Amino acid sequence: MNRADGIDRLKSEDSPWDVVVIGGGATGLGCALDAVSRGYRTALIEAADFANATSSRSTKLMHGGVRYLRQGNISLVRESLHEREWLLSHVPQQVRPQPFLIPTYSWWETWYYRIGLWFYDRLAGKLGIRSTQRFSKQAVLERVPTMNENKLAGGVMYWDGQFDDARLCVQAAQTIWDHGGLALNYLKVTDLIKTDGRLSSVNVVDAQTGETFSVRSNSFILATGIFSDALRQQDASGIPPIITTSRGSHVVVDESFLPGGTALMMPKTSDGRLLFMVPWLNKIIIGTTDIPDDNICLEPQISSEEIDFILETAAPYLSKPIQRSDILSVYSGLRPLVRPAGKSGSTSAISRDHYIDVSESGLITIAGGKWTTFRKMGEDAIEKAIQIGGLEQRPSQSKQMQFHGFQESDSDSPFKAYGSDASEIEALIRDRPELGERIHPRLSYTWAEIIWSIREELAESVEDILARRTRALFLDAKAAIEAAPEVAQFIANERTFDDQWVNDSVESFLAVAKNYCLD
Repeated sequence: MNRADGIDRLKSEDSPWDVVVIGGGATGLGCALDAVSRGYRTALIEAADFANATSSRSTKLMHGGVRYLRQGNISLVRESLHEREWLLSHVPQQVRPQPFLIPTYSWWETWYYRIGLWFYDRLAGKLGIRSTQRFSKQAVLERVPTMNENKLAGGVMYWDGQFDDARLCVQAAQTIWDHGGLALNYLKVTDLIKTDGRLSSVNVVDAQTGETFSVRSNSFILATGIFSDALRQQDASGIPPIITTSRGSHVVVDESFLPGGTALMMPKTSDGRLLFMVPWLNKIIIGTTDIPDDNICLEPQISSEEIDFILETAAPYLSKPIQRSDILSVYSGLRPLVRPAGKSGSTSAISRDHYIDVSESGLITIAGGKWTTFRKMGEDAIEKAIQIGGLEQRPSQSKQMQFHGFQESDSDSPFKAYGSDASEIEALIRDRPELGERIHPRLSYTWAEIIWSIREELAESVEDILARRTRALFLDAKAAIEAAPEVAQFIANERTFDDQWVNDSVESFLAVAKNYCLD
């Protein structure tokens, strides 16, 4: 992907695009993927960076949704399980099977979860990963040696999927390019232009250069998540908002608290949610919370009460409780939930089904949903775009698409998250061995990955690299902060930026990174 070439193409096209997607998170990328799979001329524009908001702050699970099963939303669970299987088979370099253990404390409890998860397996059918198993107390302790054995009766193990959300977004953007489309970051829509009452073009400003230009299209899809209502109300003033937001927060600790690769699901919490401890990139993520939060912003902050809730909920399950001093990073994301007019109740009870709306001008809004179903959400949105934009009817081929970097075998390469691109990164190190050095002693990332992000993955800033191309900020916030000045200088050397750019970039990153540290 080359940003300058992409912008030149976006500006120079003589005829309108078939589909323009506004928003570069999971939902927008899913829409653009489906559009290019049908052969439509497609462009995606994102105001910040890909996955800059909600889509990079998940619990890193590709799952059917055990909680939704408990709520009785069978159709969402079934759809999610089918999409999970597609992701496991089509994006194996990013989405992998993950075992989950539910500890139980009585014979009755063991069989309660065993029967419920048997039904979960049945909904997956032939698309299941592995069958649910009942574990004895001894088997649980062998699998999770840090489990608190007090009153422990046994456990139930089931399987779901796990992934790196921000990296999957990058590979989705690369896939769009591979199929002739465009996916570009740092392009903000400023104005909606209508012809005879119909949305015909948008004005866009390039945040990197300040240049403004227009983009015409037969159909426009708004997929900006928590920010959806701002453009909806610009399109039609006075319409009621549809988005309500809740904050989901996580803490990250060392893998020694849950060694062995098995995730832990804690089904009983004071707010009725499920809490997970999930092995991820050699660390452990614990979350998530569900707190109403109407402060819509790119960087929501975890509260002290949320940290206490997470640590207190996890403590009874572990032989060594986690202290605040053990926390390596914290992060929060805002969920874009669609609340029907007149409905009330807790945010955790709102359905995760997606919602599609079409305004009088023809602006298509898709909101809600969940990461696991992002492809299906895109398919549904493009079906609507065909109607609204008068596009030639073509069937979706997104289920048959091969993602960029597809690599079926489980590689031993330290760069296996890049799929088939790993060989290109290894080649950089062969040519320049110093690129094989780590960017920080506590981080596994190398300078070869940084230069790859700059040249091939549209990384424009220190934050892009340390938060989303690598996941350094999420894994060890202090290490990421310590690495920032050298990373900024490395970018400047590659792009021939001056010292002022380096200083400004480090200050900008530190303003964000402080939210990921406890002190």
